[in-house]
Amino acid sequence: MKIHLSFVLWILMAVVVAGQAKPHRKTNNQPNADIKSDCAGSHMTLTVDEVLAVGNQLEIEATNGSEHILLTPGLAAKCGYSMESDPWGNTRIYTSLMGCYVDNTDDQFFNIGLRLKMYSDGTSDVVTRDVTKTCSYSAWASQEIVCDRNYMEISKDLGQRDASPHTKGHAGNIKDDLTNNAMLNVNDTAYGIWKMTFYTPEPTVMMLDEVHEVGYGAMTSPNRLVVRSPYNTSQTYSEDVAGVPMEVVKVGTYFTTPQGLRIVDLIAACPIGESPVSGGTCYYPHLDCGKH
Repeated sequence: MKIHLSFVLWILMAVVVAGQAKPHRKTNNQPNADIKSDCAGSHMTLTVDEVLAVGNQLEIEATNGSEHILLTPGLAAKCGYSMESDPWGNTRIYTSLMGCYVDNTDDQFFNIGLRLKMYSDGTSDVVTRDVTKTCSYSAWASQEIVCDRNYMEISKDLGQRDASPHTKGHAGNIKDDLTNNAMLNVNDTAYGIWKMTFYTPEPTVMMLDEVHEVGYGAMTSPNRLVVRSPYNTSQTYSEDVAGVPMEVVKVGTYFTTPQGLRIVDLIAACPIGESPVSGGTCYYPHLDCGKH
């Protein structure tokens, strides 16, 4: 069984200190001179200097309006967050611009907020840092695949700006599906993702609530469909591609638009095992792979 380093890092570093009375801890809000944020393509990278990271237990929360959402390992993989530590003790936190708690304006401007809480062993102090960053990115390919440390992400342009009922999807599949699901009335269904079929390679159908409950991410942005899968799930499978071991997620997504029902098929294959790029990040179709 393959165990991703990122999962271990979330367990060791993003610790929820259970059983301790956090309200009695002293909170120190300090300037962010030892935290650096950068926009890099379709991700934002946050680097926490070793001065803060080493010897502390790190808890990470995503800012969602006025709320702060604790990022557990499962939620991080589902929502587009990953983390690593380098040999010098620095910690890097990566946020997908298509993440769950990113404020997205027309798939071009992205406001990201994170709250870092660092607990020192043997003391009652907690250092809290709030970080915000606005990234701009418009160089989206028609379909993009990200093979990150703890998840695979696929996003596809839906052509919403000039969509018509016949410009996307697979007409034959739509006809067959509506015949087999006659109870669906598209006019009475809220716009958005309705259900998904995972191929493992045998088909497994899930409604959107089920998809989220078992740990997958699925959403539509202003112009794109986004699907995110952790590694080692019941709906992913392994396959050798040109001698390279890959983990594959293949899914058909059914969603409703003002023009009617549409189906989009997505597939991602990410290197695993002893592959030279496994454990890092790959961005396709830009072919930018490695440890970032």
